Amino acid sequence: MSVQTLQRFSLQSIAKDIVVSSDNSSVEDFHRYKYVLGPFDGLNSDLIQELLNIICQKKQLKVYHLHVLLHSSIKHLDLSVCNSVINDQILNTLGYRCKKLVQLSLKNCSRLSTKALKQIPRNLLCIESINLSGCLSCTDDVLDAFGLAYPELKVLIVKSCSQITDKGIDALCGDDCNPRCRSLRDVSFTSTSITSYGITKLLLTQPALKSCGLAMTASKDTCIFSLVNGTRRRLPLAVIDLSYTSVSDTSVKCLCEACPLLREVAINCCASITEVSLEYIATLRHLKVLNIAGNMQIKFSPYVRQFLKKSGNLLEVLDLSCMENIDCAVIGAWCRSLKCLIMADCQDIVGNYVQESTAQENNLRLSLAQACSKLNTLNLHSCKFAENKSLLEHLLAILGDSLEIQKLDLSGIEGLTDAILLQVIQSSNVSDLRSINLSRCSEVSVEPIYVLIDDFKSLKHLNLCHCQNISLQDVENLRKKCRGCGVSLDIEWL
Repeated sequence: MSVQTLQRFSLQSIAKDIVVSSDNSSVEDFHRYKYVLGPFDGLNSDLIQELLNIICQKKQLKVYHLHVLLHSSIKHLDLSVCNSVINDQILNTLGYRCKKLVQLSLKNCSRLSTKALKQIPRNLLCIESINLSGCLSCTDDVLDAFGLAYPELKVLIVKSCSQITDKGIDALCGDDCNPRCRSLRDVSFTSTSITSYGITKLLLTQPALKSCGLAMTASKDTCIFSLVNGTRRRLPLAVIDLSYTSVSDTSVKCLCEACPLLREVAINCCASITEVSLEYIATLRHLKVLNIAGNMQIKFSPYVRQFLKKSGNLLEVLDLSCMENIDCAVIGAWCRSLKCLIMADCQDIVGNYVQESTAQENNLRLSLAQACSKLNTLNLHSCKFAENKSLLEHLLAILGDSLEIQKLDLSGIEGLTDAILLQVIQSSNVSDLRSINLSRCSEVSVEPIYVLIDDFKSLKHLNLCHCQNISLQDVENLRKKCRGCGVSLDIEWL
């Protein structure tokens, strides 16, 4: 038994005792524990968090547990796991109990008021990283309080806080005469109401900014990055997400010129983006991740094909979702470093083999998975394949003799039968497969699933949701088989 397993076992035992003791506690006990530290002061932040996670997974968390577990030495805490019980009172308790907190997540704690959020800087003076995503009461006034109290704040995540506007960015960052927060490294304003002004203000005032999430913001393209580019400054930005915004090719050009160190670019579903943007992105010498899903003006041939020929071998992650006429042989030939490929909802995919000549053998044929020997995640959700060959031929040309695939999504593929799935499984040789999604595969029955369980001992997660030919009794039999073999496999079924 490993140390980690023993630790987990011990924590589960402690969590069980905490739950039992809370069942016997009275209201009077609850108030007593509110002011007296619990018996877990010697446990570090990681162990306290894991205890909290265990109790939450069992859906047995009570406010009492927070008063018992929280102590003055905790430095990082994620309360998103119990967001339904977090209210203003709990946040105030956190303020006087955990003065040394450096990192705090209140993600989706929607019961918190604006007043309580504004109190955070007064109570928790050491905060360097905070996540308020989904806190519906997070407003510009909250950012004003943070800007004033946290000049060294490094991480600020406020996704889905629709009341955040450019006014909040101004208050957070200050100006040249009255600078405030100037040490931000990682921010996300996804699904907020900031515009091009706020985005530009962030980039101009945060010299250390490395990661910036701006998807679904209210920006109207006025060449967001032109002002930054006009200063002739080169920003250290490495990650940016502008998905679902109105940015244009001109903005992408300015972005690539101002941020030559970019390694992750996401421009999914940007209606004004065309193939011209790929030419600018191809100038990035550190690019590792490219997400261009849903951009209807960018065609695989010739535009993506030309881009991959020039820059494909840099990529580790590529998202081409919703694209048409993808030739897998092109990806296999030019993206040899690829680790994750997403082709969800693509139309007319062609599973061609990669032709390769070697000193030992001429015209060697490699599947996509063989050519991209580092590929560990492949998403083919609801893909439709070209009619020039059978579904089996397409899948074998993509997955045949794969080496490193750990996560495979075949959900919603029309025409995927037991026979095809069995042949793909037997030819793929993916011994390290950890997760497979077969949801909405209406023609798949339980028979090939038994083969999956027998052949892939590393399998941890199996999604069979909405598989019409697999019944609840089938799933119970699969779970019984796993228990009998000592296999820990999470099976989803609806």
